[in-house]
Amino acid sequence: MATGWVHVIINPFSSGGKTGRRQPQILDRIARRVGSDHSVFITTRPLDAEHSTRSAIEKGAELVLVVGGDGTVHEVVNGFARNGVMISPSCRLGIIGSGTAQDVIRSFGLPTKIDEQIDTACGAHYRLVDVGMVTHVSQDGHSQQQLFFNECQQGIAAVVVQRFQAHHKWMGGFLGFGLTAVTTAARYREQVITVVIDDKPAITDSFVGVVVSNGGFAGGGMNFAPRAIVDDGLLDVVLIHKQRPLSRLVNFAKIYSGKHVNLSWVSYYQGRSIRVSSAEQVPVEADGEFLGYLPCTINLVPSSLRLMSNP
Repeated sequence: MATGWVHVIINPFSSGGKTGRRQPQILDRIARRVGSDHSVFITTRPLDAEHSTRSAIEKGAELVLVVGGDGTVHEVVNGFARNGVMISPSCRLGIIGSGTAQDVIRSFGLPTKIDEQIDTACGAHYRLVDVGMVTHVSQDGHSQQQLFFNECQQGIAAVVVQRFQAHHKWMGGFLGFGLTAVTTAARYREQVITVVIDDKPAITDSFVGVVVSNGGFAGGGMNFAPRAIVDDGLLDVVLIHKQRPLSRLVNFAKIYSGKHVNLSWVSYYQGRSIRVSSAEQVPVEADGEFLGYLPCTINLVPSSLRLMSNP
């Protein structure tokens, strides 16, 4: 393929099918920005976006544009690597957010209007951002490794993801995630988890959840890690300790403003390598996608992805 080849991946099912209905207009605007030297792949099933991204980069694509939600972005980011190693460090990623939660858009400071997103994704400016890598136990019991772009959580968030996708995704990110989170928080039982951050002493306690963030937002606008910066070479770790369900519910709204980090039962750390384990079966999610279970090891891959952004 010629230098400058752009590969476009679009998930027509994202945003409750709205992306599919707007697909002709979106692709037309992209074509007017990037010219004729581009290809388009339309996803139909899970992992399509990951496989198409990897194939395109290996064939020489210099820019991958993803049109979809946070789950599609998660797949595309994984397609940038093979066996945990970036295929082409010079390949750039452009995000046109058209999904339910839009947490990646918030975390990475991208425009919220789709026309502005297209202009940014097809523009001339990029920034080097960090990526996380998690090794965990898959749902069928095998060790599995994945990249994550925004966040990786263990405990209650993974349960919320499962329930949201099964019951409330049609409601949208803010309302659907919020409702699922509140109802889950009211009855979720904390679990004994051990967390080791870099080479610091292990922290073992009863936790409602463990949040390892590259970006700040998750769960449809919840500001889980308000100090997170996506290119600072650090992962932010938020530990939510045991607390009575009533207290969780009373303080729930503080997650949206980031003020929950000031609560006595929330601890905040930063690090580059995090190990999380438990004798119990604790679920794991990343970027709003259910992955599997503990134990898991999470490592930072600093300055590893060229993300199209505003100057």
